[in-house]
Amino acid sequence: MNRTPRWLSALIGGAALLAASAVQALTLPGPLVDVPWLKAHQAEVQVVDLRDNLNSLTEKPKYETVAGKPVLEQVGGHIPDALSVNFWGLRTKRNIAGKEIDYQMLSAAEFQARMRGVQLEPGKPIVVTPTGDDATSLQEAAYFVWMLQVYGVPPEQIAILNGGVRAWIMAGGEIDTDAIAPMGQSNWTAQSARAGMVASREQLQAALKAKKPVFDTRPITQYLGLDAVPAIPKRGRIAGTEPIAAEWLYEQAADGSWRYLSAEKYRAIFSLPGIVRPRPGIVFCNTGQYAAGAWFVLERVLGMKGVAMFPGGFYEWVMLGLPVDER
Repeated sequence: MNRTPRWLSALIGGAALLAASAVQALTLPGPLVDVPWLKAHQAEVQVVDLRDNLNSLTEKPKYETVAGKPVLEQVGGHIPDALSVNFWGLRTKRNIAGKEIDYQMLSAAEFQARMRGVQLEPGKPIVVTPTGDDATSLQEAAYFVWMLQVYGVPPEQIAILNGGVRAWIMAGGEIDTDAIAPMGQSNWTAQSARAGMVASREQLQAALKAKKPVFDTRPITQYLGLDAVPAIPKRGRIAGTEPIAAEWLYEQAADGSWRYLSAEKYRAIFSLPGIVRPRPGIVFCNTGQYAAGAWFVLERVLGMKGVAMFPGGFYEWVMLGLPVDER
């Protein structure tokens, strides 16, 4: 019988340990990564595709012709070997005060089941890849990052690909249109919700009564009562809140992808006359996405501590018949 020499077995074992340690030791460069970094480190991270239209995972990118040249109109496909998370699966309905209220965050057990189903691995760095087709995709990615942190993933293990899959395609990255069909489950485990990250409706009311900072992160026209969303039957704002408008937080790059700004650019924006100065406090929006984007900017990009999110938002507030400033 042929046997591997002990010295060779030890060498192979040592190499495997070193490789495993290298994966664990990888340090993400920050809350945002770019395409060149992801191309260089793709094998060392979990790429998690987060979008609200799973049909586009198996479609080819759509192009239109502008001035005789093909221009990417809509992302199709996904980065090879990516895991897939459906944004719409991150929230649920709950009975609150005898009413069925939609857009509620998942419990730890519910979120754990979702993450095991997509085969998220514990302890390995995560890069979330939105489509990058619009600012909404960035906000949805931020909501997922927020939930990962709420349920125990260290922030230094999570980043978003700035510009998303659109930036990846425009930089010549390979795209896969095969269905993402996990076989089996992982053993990822959710921890108890991290203190200080989630604000309840009661905590928001207490903060308002104490005149502590509460920020409405919807588009400014919605804050002013000039616009509304179909799901919410009232226009206006919660009295005592301040606006951090969604329009201030994102930009479209030359390649057409939507991106978060640099910390320096955010500091410049928030120092402008007439712009609300962000402070530790509570952020909310209609149903969570806008607020998650603002939370990501304040806590992850700017490093501000003490920012909590009220995920039920203006929708929950209105549906429960609480007062709205409609002036």
